[in-house]
Amino acid sequence: MLRKMYMKRFIYFFVFFLLLTLSLFFVMNRLSSKTLEDNLIGASKNQLDYVKGILDGIMYEANMYGVQFAADSDVRFYQSQVIELSNYDSQMKKNEIVDRLRQILLSSRSIESIGIYWKSEESFLSTNNTLEARLPFKEVQERGWRIVEGSLYYFAVYPYIQKNGKVEPAQYVVGVKLKTDYLKSLLKKAVNNDSSNAFFLFNQQQLWSEKEVDNDLLKAVNSMLTPQPESTVKYDYHTKSDDYYVLSRYIEPIDAYLITYTRTNDFLQPLDRNRKVFLVSILAVLTLGLFVIFTFYRNYYRNIRLLEKKFSQVEQGNHNTRITENTDKEFYSLFRSFNHMVAEIQELFVSLKTETDLRRSAELKQLQAQINPHFLYNSLFYIMSVAQFSPDAVMRMSKHLAEYYRYLTKLDQHEVTLESELQFAEHFLIIMTLSKKIEYKIDLPAELASLPLTPLIIQPVVENAIQHGIEGRQGAHQVTIDVKRTQTAITIRISDDGKGLSQEDIHRLETQLESDTPPEGIRGVGLWNVNRRLRNTYGELSGLQFSTNDWGGLSVLMLIDFSAEKGETYATTDRG
Repeated sequence: MLRKMYMKRFIYFFVFFLLLTLSLFFVMNRLSSKTLEDNLIGASKNQLDYVKGILDGIMYEANMYGVQFAADSDVRFYQSQVIELSNYDSQMKKNEIVDRLRQILLSSRSIESIGIYWKSEESFLSTNNTLEARLPFKEVQERGWRIVEGSLYYFAVYPYIQKNGKVEPAQYVVGVKLKTDYLKSLLKKAVNNDSSNAFFLFNQQQLWSEKEVDNDLLKAVNSMLTPQPESTVKYDYHTKSDDYYVLSRYIEPIDAYLITYTRTNDFLQPLDRNRKVFLVSILAVLTLGLFVIFTFYRNYYRNIRLLEKKFSQVEQGNHNTRITENTDKEFYSLFRSFNHMVAEIQELFVSLKTETDLRRSAELKQLQAQINPHFLYNSLFYIMSVAQFSPDAVMRMSKHLAEYYRYLTKLDQHEVTLESELQFAEHFLIIMTLSKKIEYKIDLPAELASLPLTPLIIQPVVENAIQHGIEGRQGAHQVTIDVKRTQTAITIRISDDGKGLSQEDIHRLETQLESDTPPEGIRGVGLWNVNRRLRNTYGELSGLQFSTNDWGGLSVLMLIDFSAEKGETYATTDRG
C-alpha cells in the first residue's frame, strides 16, 4: 500500500487536511460570532424591555394623577366655590389644591409639574405657576399624550366620560408634565457600554438622546421603522467601516419608539483578530509543510522511487542494473548494499546457469549411456538371421537402426522438437515391429510438431510399454501415442494392451516416482528419471500419471505444463 502512495496524493491529502482545518475554524468562528451577537442582542432586548417597563410605570402614574384630579370634586366645583367664598377662603381653597399637587411631586421622581386650567374662566393652578406653563393647556380639547416644546405631557379633561356618544366641550384640563431629563436618563439603562446608544423618537421626527446620534443611521432607521407594539424589532445597519444592530420598541400611547443600537465591531474585533492570527498560522504551516514535502521528496521519496525502479528491473531479469546517482549519507550505504546485492545475484545466476547446463549435459550423456545394449545385440542378431532370405528386412532394419543411433550420437542440444522426438520413438517402434508382432499408431497435430521439448523423454516410456506391458501378456500387440493440447499444457498419452497394473501397483509406482531417490535395482528407474526430468524442466505440475485403459493395459499420461516463458514459446509455435 505504501508503494502505491504517490507524492501527489500525499500533497492532496495535506492540502485537504489544511482546508478542512481552515473550514472547521471558519465555521467555529462564525458560530462564536453568531453566539456572541445573539447574546448581545438578547441582553439588549432585556434592557430594552426593562426600560419599557419603567416607562410604562411612569405613564401609568401620570395617567392616574391626571384622571384623579379630573374627577376630583374639589377641582370640579372650584370655580363655583370661588364665586361664593370670600377672598380669604377662596385663596385658602386655591392653596389647598396647589398643596395637593405639590405633594405628588414630592413622591414622584418622574413628574416635573401638574397644572389645572379652566377654559371658560381662563384660570390656572399649577405647581409651576408661570405664564409659559399655562400655554400648552389652552389648545387641549381631549385627553392623551402630547409633546409640547420638547416636553412630554399627559392631559386629562373634564367631563372625563362623554355621555350618549356626544362630544361635550372641555370645562377644565389637567396636565401632567414629565421630567425630560429623567426620561433621557432612562436611556442609560438601555445600553450595554460605550459602543451602544439609545434614544426616543417621537412622531418619527423629534429625537431625545443623551448622546449624539449619527444622521445617516437615523435616516436609515427611520425608513425601516414599523409600529409593532408587542414586540422588539431588530434591524441591521452597515457602513463601510462599521456594522450595527438596531433594536426598536414601539410605545403606542405616546406614539414614540424606544431605539437602541450597538456597534458590533468592538465585540467581534477580538474574534477577527484571532481569525487573522489563525489564518497567518495556517499559511505558515502550509508553507512549512510544502517545504518539508519538497525536502522529503528531494532527499527521500525520489531516492525511494529510484530504489523501487531498480528493484523492478531486477525482478524483470535485468541483473546488470546499478545505482550510479550521487546521493546523501542516508542512502549511500543503502544504494551501495543494493549494488553489491545485485552483483552477487548476477554472479549467482551465472553460476546457476553454468551448473544447470552442466547438469543437463551430464543427464543427457547418462541417458545416452543407459540405452539398453541388449536392444543393439538383438537387432544385429535379427539382421544376421534374415540376411540370407530377406534382404528387404535387412535394409529396413539397418536403416531405422542407423537413424535411431544417429539421433542418439548427434544429440548435443538441450531441446529438440516434439516431431523429432516422436520420430525417434517411431524408429524404435519400427525396429520392434520387424522382430515382433506389434502395431502402433502415432497421432500428432500438425500445429504441435515444432513445439520445443527436452530430448529422450518419450522413448523410455514407449520402451517400458513394450518390455513390461506387451511382452507380459499373450497376444498383446498394440501401442498408441496420442498428443493433445489444453489451454496451458501438452499431454502425451502412451497406451498399450499389455498386462497392465492393478490399482495397488499403480499407487506403489506413483509413490516410487514421488521419492527423491531412484528405486533400488533397475526396475522403475527409467520412469522415475523421466518424471524427475519433467518436473525439473517444466515445473511441479508436470510429470507422469498412470491409469488402466479400455484394453486392460496401462496408459501413461505425460503432462507438460508450460510456465509463462514456455507458454509464450508454445503460443508462438501454435500460431506458426
